[in-house]
Amino acid sequence: LGTALQDLGRSGEALEHFQRAIDIQPDYAPAYNNMGVTERATGAVDRAIASYRRALSFKGDYPDAHYNLANALLAQNRVEEATEHFNIALQSIPDSAGVRNNLGIALAAQGKQQDAIASFQQAVAADPQSSMAHRNLGDALAEAGRTAEATTELQRAIQLAPSDPVAHYSLGVLLLEHGRHEEAAAEFRVTLQLNPQSVEAHNNLGIALGSQGKLDDAIDQFRRALAIDPSFADAQRNLQIAMSARTEPR
Repeated sequence: LGTALQDLGRSGEALEHFQRAIDIQPDYAPAYNNMGVTERATGAVDRAIASYRRALSFKGDYPDAHYNLANALLAQNRVEEATEHFNIALQSIPDSAGVRNNLGIALAAQGKQQDAIASFQQAVAADPQSSMAHRNLGDALAEAGRTAEATTELQRAIQLAPSDPVAHYSLGVLLLEHGRHEEAAAEFRVTLQLNPQSVEAHNNLGIALGSQGKLDDAIDQFRRALAIDPSFADAQRNLQIAMSARTEPR
């Protein structure tokens, strides 16, 4: 019943239901866990963390509570604590692609790039159809300079989720960094079709176009970025460079 109420967006009623369950059985860990899920959905992350910890005080080997707590901690950038609870959850559910993927995010945030890559690879092995795991693996491989592998993973992520603007953007950045300007521009254009307000995609599309000598088109993209965010320093600088280049004698 509590889950059904939550699905309907009736968070207050769901919380009341969980509280009644706790009143009946004060050590009922699932009620605290479900209360935490509802609290986090309403933006009350600190309260959610407290509820997950309460669940674990009654049932220390509760993998769902460890996983949910880890995700809440990760949302607050408390990555070392999050890592601890992801690892505890994995002791009970070692084949969880979700836990492996999010552990990878926590590890990457700590600069543990090789450990993050291993965790994302395990997530992909657990669920080869997870576009998010492929995308995160691609980003981690790119960060490690493993360009060919990163490209393959990002392309796979796009195959699995063609409407994911983040995957298209990540592939575009990787292609741009390696001088593949025309291909990069194509990925940034798709990104902007999916997310027209991305200042970063407008800016990078401008760079890709300018690198091909298409200065007017590049200037247009930099201006579009600045129309969205007038304070975006990279676009301001790139616009000045492109306009100066356009006025120089050829």
